Amino acid sequence: MNWNDIRLRLKALVFHRLAERDLDEELQIHIDLQIEQNIRGGMPREEARRAALKVFGGAAHVAEECRDQRGTRWIDETARDLRYACRQLMQQKSFLALATLTLTLGIGATTAIFSAVDGVLLRPLPYRNPDRLASVWCAEPAQGIPRMGFALPDLREATVRNHSFDAVAGYFFTDVNISGSTPEKVTGVKAASGLFPLLGVHAALGRTFSASEESFGKHRVVVLSDALWRRRFGGVAGAIGETVRLNGELYNIIGVMPSDFRFPNQEALLWMPMSFAPKDIMATRDNHFIHAIARMKPGVSVAQSRADVQEVGRQLRSEFSENAGIVLDASDYLSSVVGDVRPALLILLAAVAVVLLIACVNVANLLLSRASGRRRELSVRAALGASRSRLIRQLLSESMLLGALGACLGVGLGAWLVQLIRTMGPPSIPRLQSIGMDIRVLLFTGGVTLGSVLMFGLAPALDLARTQIGDAMKEGGRSLTAGARTTRFRDALVVAEVTLSLVLVIGAGLLLKTLQRLHDVDPGFQPDHVLTMSVALPEATYPSSEPAKAARFYDALIQRLEQIPGVKAAGASSAMPIAGWGGWGKYLTVEERPASRLADVPLIQYREVTPHYLRALQIPLRAGRFFTVDDVGGQPLVAVINESARRRFFPNENPIGKRVFPGPPESTIRSLLPSPDFRIPRLTIAGVIGDVRRSGLRSAPEPELFVAHLQGTVKDNESSSTKMFLMVRTEGDPLLMVSAARAAVQSLDPDQPVADFATMRQRLDESIAPERFQLFLFGVFAGLALLLASVGIYGVMSYSVRLRLHEIGIRMALGARAPDVVMIILGKGVRLGAAGVAIGVMVAWGVTRFMSTLLFGVRANDGLTFAGAVLVLMAVIAGASFVPSWLAARTDPLRVLREE
Repeated sequence: MNWNDIRLRLKALVFHRLAERDLDEELQIHIDLQIEQNIRGGMPREEARRAALKVFGGAAHVAEECRDQRGTRWIDETARDLRYACRQLMQQKSFLALATLTLTLGIGATTAIFSAVDGVLLRPLPYRNPDRLASVWCAEPAQGIPRMGFALPDLREATVRNHSFDAVAGYFFTDVNISGSTPEKVTGVKAASGLFPLLGVHAALGRTFSASEESFGKHRVVVLSDALWRRRFGGVAGAIGETVRLNGELYNIIGVMPSDFRFPNQEALLWMPMSFAPKDIMATRDNHFIHAIARMKPGVSVAQSRADVQEVGRQLRSEFSENAGIVLDASDYLSSVVGDVRPALLILLAAVAVVLLIACVNVANLLLSRASGRRRELSVRAALGASRSRLIRQLLSESMLLGALGACLGVGLGAWLVQLIRTMGPPSIPRLQSIGMDIRVLLFTGGVTLGSVLMFGLAPALDLARTQIGDAMKEGGRSLTAGARTTRFRDALVVAEVTLSLVLVIGAGLLLKTLQRLHDVDPGFQPDHVLTMSVALPEATYPSSEPAKAARFYDALIQRLEQIPGVKAAGASSAMPIAGWGGWGKYLTVEERPASRLADVPLIQYREVTPHYLRALQIPLRAGRFFTVDDVGGQPLVAVINESARRRFFPNENPIGKRVFPGPPESTIRSLLPSPDFRIPRLTIAGVIGDVRRSGLRSAPEPELFVAHLQGTVKDNESSSTKMFLMVRTEGDPLLMVSAARAAVQSLDPDQPVADFATMRQRLDESIAPERFQLFLFGVFAGLALLLASVGIYGVMSYSVRLRLHEIGIRMALGARAPDVVMIILGKGVRLGAAGVAIGVMVAWGVTRFMSTLLFGVRANDGLTFAGAVLVLMAVIAGASFVPSWLAARTDPLRVLREE
């Protein structure tokens, strides 16, 4: 092939109309020249014209040969096929609307869910070489703790001793109070200076902090997020170098991060150096709260880095007694970010793929129904010389038009659904706000559309292309062989449709039962009419060296809250029930049976609470008493445990009066004590209260130890918590108390913000938001599946009635009653549905086990759910079959017989 041939083919492909015009003009020139030559030879003009056309064999024939030579004939044929397909579809607008709507729903839903899966699971993190980022953490399996943060000394040791990482950086969340005309509390991050270089990001304005600024005393610098910079400082570059009061101390603003920077999550609005004062208790091996991210060396795999850090963990356990039972582990950072949401998203993607498959089956059924009236047309075309491949291509062009139209509308529907998912999606889904429609999603939609077209278009096209010319050409003839084959194929499609629909309905039923089980869970308190909020007192104003100051603040705040009209009780705790915020774990020793080794000392959740905490939440008192206003410094130290702690530590005895202390036995940590005769303060158990769910309704109650907040000021005891969560029980709508509660806080300290206002009922709803979101999407998919299945059954039954009109007419002429006809048609629909249900039950029995991680209080093979789904689907099938059977029963036998 020379350049001239290539140029002609490109011209014919890109400028098709121009090439056709040139071809026609060139042929006409040759014909005119031949005519002139014949006239000069003595022929009359008409005879000369006929002779010229005879020489060229007909202009159309020559044009076709020219198109074959330049390889562009397929363009003409495709264009003609598409124009013809468009005319055919426009003549049947109801078919076009139904098929397009079906494809739009299937493609749109699939596009939206894939967008979420792509944005959350597949898209690389927006950092430099994200595949080399790893998450590193500690765990204590013997205590049932699968994951926890590093202690600062352990993090430093792991950084030095590992051989797999180029860099390791620690960070942790912290509450930051911003002073000013409008005080507010935001979520900040204290991080190592190496965090930003490790991620490969730079400040958009100014700079990030340096290693020297991690030294205590030089640490008062801050880097702002773009959102906070614009909101608090008007987005002016002059903010760099200014000071801002954070937690009662002045910090210099040294930088602003790019607007698209998110680390470690959407909530962080500022970053400060991770710095600790000398002898700060938080910098010891006893406090595990620091998250760690690492960059693997080139060529190092996740498996190698994991083995490396596990070896470092073994070394630390052998060298430091405090590390007994603590292991180190690592994974790729994306898996750490995604967490437990991966199975849920993949299951949703599988569910929406089933919906798309059902949509394709439905459209295939619609095409087969439509094909029953086109056999004669296609037989005529075959008789005129059309090859089987040519007929298949013509039919596929119609399917391509349907697919293209469904894809265009599906992209629009998908974009709307993406916005809906971003709005309705629970905050527990990471990276959810970054999902959207982009080129990756559009390419996926194109691939899905092409696959769908082949799926629903190829089988009907092949079936029609096998039409026997002789049978179809007979006037009024029916091809019994083709009809039987087509009928069996359509029946098989319906059975498949019912099977897939049943799997989705069962899945939706299991999720519905899960949500019902969660609603039935007793949280351990009465959530109605309770307002919750959080207050975090700054270290600069309420130093840990003066714990009584923080205790007095909360004591006064509780009194003021209880004086507000409409408030029945107010209490505070260092942890927020249900939400899982605050609180921490401590070792617990029962005085009369101390453990001999540190590794054997159990853990318990430690809480500081105020006296009216029990009344505010209406937690039941099981034994003894709760704290009173007399449990203050100078009085005997008392504690309260919950039912779970009683069952674990005092299973067969009365715990009231027993002495415990929050720590390991002194004999196991003698080297760490300030003096040989030092004893950890003992607490006398005064009462037992009911269990309260700490981290959502899914989580089982944990053993908890409660101490009086006002006794946290006792010398040698733990200092009082400076961050407390308040619960206010009201007579009416708790949200009406927000302004009064904020005023009560600021009447004690005008610079002190109060945040996280929400009712306890809202907290409960938030705890099951992921389950509600999953049920919503799965329910929508199951509803679509039922709708499409009913349409498919209706189409098959209608087609069956049309094929059997002659038989029905004869039966009714011979005396068959309308109910008999109804049962004949209805029976077939029920038989098809029963076959699909039988297969669907077996399929669902195998695949629902993959949903186990999404379920709560219900087995993946729950019999009642399966039975309910079968009844629902069979009712839908019976309803869809009844309409055609009822119409068949109204058939006039005389009219049918006359037409035959």
